[in-house]
Amino acid sequence: MSAGTRSQRHSSFISESGDTTRNGRLVLRLKKLMSVDFHPRSDKYDHAFIYLFLASAVLRLIWLDRPVGLLIFDETYYVNVARILLRLPQQPEVWPAAIPGIDSVNQEHPLLAKLLIALSVAILGDNGWGWRIPSVVFGLLAIFVLYLLLKKMSKNPLIALIGSFLFSFDTLVFVHSRIATLDIFVSSFMIIGFYCYFSGRLKLSAFSMALATLCKIGGFYGAVTLGAFHLARELLSKGRKPDWQGLLAVFEKYAIVYLGSFILLLAALDFFWAGYKNPFEHLSYIYTYTFALRAPDVRAPNDIWSYPWEWLLNQVRIHYAVVNVSVYTDGTVTRTYPSVDFVGAMNPTVLFLAIPAVLYNVYSYYETKSDFSLFVVAWFSMTYLPFIPAAFFGHRIMYIFYFLNTIPAVAAGIANMIVEQSPPRVIVIVYVIAVAVGFYTLFPFKTVP
Repeated sequence: MSAGTRSQRHSSFISESGDTTRNGRLVLRLKKLMSVDFHPRSDKYDHAFIYLFLASAVLRLIWLDRPVGLLIFDETYYVNVARILLRLPQQPEVWPAAIPGIDSVNQEHPLLAKLLIALSVAILGDNGWGWRIPSVVFGLLAIFVLYLLLKKMSKNPLIALIGSFLFSFDTLVFVHSRIATLDIFVSSFMIIGFYCYFSGRLKLSAFSMALATLCKIGGFYGAVTLGAFHLARELLSKGRKPDWQGLLAVFEKYAIVYLGSFILLLAALDFFWAGYKNPFEHLSYIYTYTFALRAPDVRAPNDIWSYPWEWLLNQVRIHYAVVNVSVYTDGTVTRTYPSVDFVGAMNPTVLFLAIPAVLYNVYSYYETKSDFSLFVVAWFSMTYLPFIPAAFFGHRIMYIFYFLNTIPAVAAGIANMIVEQSPPRVIVIVYVIAVAVGFYTLFPFKTVP
């Protein structure tokens, strides 16, 4: 087999036909970029998704600025970084020695997501809307692109609709889609990178993964997921030998765009807003800081860090923000109840099917050799399993919200399992209701503000 023939299978990820003129290639790529397989007027599943998307938007926007003036969980750090970048006073003053206009205090994370929050504050003001609108936008973008991704990969719009519903109504996803933390930006750029990859836009995929990593260094798990999937698909294909030359060509092009974009943008962001003249100094600091976060031998009762295997049981939940209301009778407190309780935890009706769904997709790939099932397994494995040896051997401190990047894979795996097994409709309806009830139970607003 010639080198040209060997690499033919990978050509859709690398270039257009050599017979196309340069301008023609540009037009084709623009048309491909603009075309989206989404037709709500003619497709009943797309139409149903519109209602799901609108409901998701309303739930994320309602009472977005409540409790008024309260910073929720790590918003204390990231909102104050945004204030520092904008030369506004910190509230509270977390870092007295901070340099106005420079992120000299939260350098364990790259700057991109924090700059997006700062841009929103500059436009909408230093308030709850200004802090949180970027998370809402990226959370909704993640839902929309996940729907398109699942539809494209599974070739079954019902799988896409169920998967996006489970993702949208997961509590951890919901909470991080309406608070000013970094994680939802990472997940969104990661999902966009996956969609670009399966749309044949390799360079855009690599660039999107670079943006994910510029929000939080764990974004590189997205690139690792695609690498693992691409390699597994090549090695597990029956009836032909692995095309190592074509495989390496794809990896090389992807790595050049991913690493090149990441390093160049990190250097630019650091130069203007972090005080680093060399991006490798910043990466060295991130590496040192990350591996210095070691868990103590004994966990105190009030510790919020957790082991990755506990995430699958929804253990060590984190109460991001709690506002208690006391009821007095004759000057004595007779009852206290939470009016607001933002919880870092997954919807149990989604989470508790995670392992069965992953195992089912392993079986499904064995039976059908479906790329979709293989990708679900790769996504789960590469965004979750690396934390286990890090906990065992590195004794790393971790938190339950690290599971956020894995939840879309869980949602996709459950959707695939439901559709392929075709249980009685009543069971599916009962499960959908259970998901809604689980979401309602952990909804952060216990009373109308």
